Amino acid sequence: MAADPLDSANSNENLEPISRAADQGAPEWSVPAAQLGRKLRELRGGYTLGWVKARTHFSISKLSRMENGQRRLNDPKDVAKILDALGMAHGPDRAALMELAVAASQKNPPGFHRDSGAGAQQRLSGMVWQAWLMIAIDVNVVSGALQTDAYMQAVTEATVLPSRRHEAQAAIEARKVRRRVVRESGIRAVFCMHQSALYRVMGDRRITVEQLEKLLEYTVTPNIGVRIIPVELPLALQVTNLTLLHLDVPGGMPELIYVEAGEREGHYYYPGEKDAAAFEDYKEILNSVVVRACLRERSRELIREAIEWHRARMQEESEG
Repeated sequence: MAADPLDSANSNENLEPISRAADQGAPEWSVPAAQLGRKLRELRGGYTLGWVKARTHFSISKLSRMENGQRRLNDPKDVAKILDALGMAHGPDRAALMELAVAASQKNPPGFHRDSGAGAQQRLSGMVWQAWLMIAIDVNVVSGALQTDAYMQAVTEATVLPSRRHEAQAAIEARKVRRRVVRESGIRAVFCMHQSALYRVMGDRRITVEQLEKLLEYTVTPNIGVRIIPVELPLALQVTNLTLLHLDVPGGMPELIYVEAGEREGHYYYPGEKDAAAFEDYKEILNSVVVRACLRERSRELIREAIEWHRARMQEESEG
């Protein structure tokens, strides 16, 4: 039986090599943009964005986006103008930042849907390629990276707002990218799902049962762990998804947290930044859930119980 990823999280043995298909869709600029943004904030120090705006003639919104690192850079030369305004001399440090700027401006590969309304999810796919461990909590449904196509379609149809239905298919494609990246990257991943999600019907019971049977398969898939959060475990969690990535980027950020709340696009939190308190709060919640969630065998029992419950309801409905 496959080992739980958390049991061997510090081991690099038996990891499959990372295979990047040309159309895998993960944006290569993700991590460099985040690193660059952090460095720019550090360099700005006590200066305001307004101060930088006056010297670069960039809008505050543009400067803010660059520092947040959540969008691909249009032109690396924009970073050079900021460095000039901050008085950074030419040398190894500046050259390293410009290398990051070039990497953060790489265009998305084929298959990356920038206009899907799920940019934060797509960016998360790019981050996964640079990480060695991922821990995710999902409250309402089976984790997106473990969803079957039919279940994924049903979840999207049930949750998307009427005004955003035109984005539904692209959002589905974004989730498929994340699913593929998790499987191809070799990352060690642990998915914690609330027990109530096992009983929530998406589409119909047949689709839900097929999803739970697939989830049962994932419990013995190498590098993937599935842990069910029992209903008796209270969750002080006002989010729909909470994901922690431990990164393996020399000289970069050691970890980050991605948060989704309802229909709002995901947001990223980093340690040591202006939102460091939120980062620590989310990390504490995540660690608490992981420690208290059911281990593999009990989780498998809970999944089987949910499958049998749905099958019994299906039988009752067919007889009625």
